[in-house]
Amino acid sequence: MARKDLSRTVIEGGRSRGNSWDRRRSHGVERAKTRAWLDVVAQDLEEAEASAPVSIKFVSKDFRDKLGPAQRWLASQVERPWSKVYSELRARFDARTVAGRHIVEDHLLQMVRRHPIESRYHRQFELYVDEHGILKQPKHHGRAYQTMRRAAIAWFAGRVCARTYRGWWWFRGTIPIAAMTRAEVRHLDGLTDEFRNSHVIASPWPAR
Repeated sequence: MARKDLSRTVIEGGRSRGNSWDRRRSHGVERAKTRAWLDVVAQDLEEAEASAPVSIKFVSKDFRDKLGPAQRWLASQVERPWSKVYSELRARFDARTVAGRHIVEDHLLQMVRRHPIESRYHRQFELYVDEHGILKQPKHHGRAYQTMRRAAIAWFAGRVCARTYRGWWWFRGTIPIAAMTRAEVRHLDGLTDEFRNSHVIASPWPAR
């Protein structure tokens, strides 16, 4: 790592690509309109008195975060207890500052699924914490992982399941839908722990 100050390295990314493009475009449009205005007023002095050059369009600043070093550091912590990794993460990035809180809360913690019931519908987890509190990385990555993820989401179709005193059942929230077939139970057993645990809940029915 090039710098010891990882928290400073992460936020020194400059303007985002889209923001840089908007800024260049606003200046280009302003220059083109100014040239056109100069051509007109050069021929018409009254127009020069009655008008003014076009003002540049305001483009607010939008910066990109240089997350590569921090993401590589987090990935290097795989197989370590999450409690220790979390403590070191907080020590490296001071959450009392706006920049530190942004990096920790909005980026790095969003990479880690810390609880089985956290949904994968709105968030892409690259790492997860297993039932023993150890930081893990999914076995599948890239396109294969995305294919598995889409297939799992489509199969669950917004449902969760639980092992009850009556066997495995489908639920929507805590409302029972139907008993799972043997084929569905075998399919559930064949899923990775990450996908299975994110959709298996404790039985809403009291044991008999």
